[in-house]
Amino acid sequence: MPTMSIRVEDSLHQRIEDASGGEGLSVSEWMRKLIVSRLGLDEGVDWTAPTTLSKRDRQQLALLHRLVELASADEDEANYHATMAKVLQRGFTGEYPDEFISIDDEMPMSECRLVWDLLDMFRVIKASVDSIGLEKVKQIDKIAEHSLAFRGFDFQNHRESRMAGYTRHLIETDRWIELAEHFDDKHERGNSHSPVLDSYLRMLEVFKPIWAAKVIGADRGRYLLDEAHLRSLVEAAYHPERRPDRQ
Repeated sequence: MPTMSIRVEDSLHQRIEDASGGEGLSVSEWMRKLIVSRLGLDEGVDWTAPTTLSKRDRQQLALLHRLVELASADEDEANYHATMAKVLQRGFTGEYPDEFISIDDEMPMSECRLVWDLLDMFRVIKASVDSIGLEKVKQIDKIAEHSLAFRGFDFQNHRESRMAGYTRHLIETDRWIELAEHFDDKHERGNSHSPVLDSYLRMLEVFKPIWAAKVIGADRGRYLLDEAHLRSLVEAAYHPERRPDRQ
């Protein structure tokens, strides 16, 4: 297996050692886990709970459980919180999953930014299609209407499901509301029922230089895509041999 070396400042090195030690991992294991996550290669990986917690964190969580135990009128709930307080105080790491069962693993910032980029792309595409008119769009290509439409994400795919959840959160907090209709009951609450991310990424690769030219280049100020731009996005949406109209 190939190895990599990086140079970091002493202060950063100490923080890395603290963070990796806090998860019960070596620096190498911790760095590899971080890289895999940032690259979005962790799809299909089961939810994970911390394998270790600092004494301070354990004490704080245990105290919260004791408070809820005292305030709870339900015997089962009180017993649960009493049990979790004991687990944390005694450091029974094998029981930590019960403490964190409702807490998802973090979504890497790189994945959040990717969602932002995809939603920006489809917002521009939607405005452009509305401006040009659906009839002209259909003339671009037989599959243009379908391939230019935002279709949500595949809920059966771990990575895409996380993106769908984040997209729904963004829309619910009044961002990218132009795409809200794609998460209603008519559109399966944003479930594409098949993987779409690869297609979106090919489109994004084509879209980015087009958009950069409109923001800072020769086309600055012209923020809608023309028919040629849309055609290039349609071509990117599918591998040539997988196009629906060629099967």
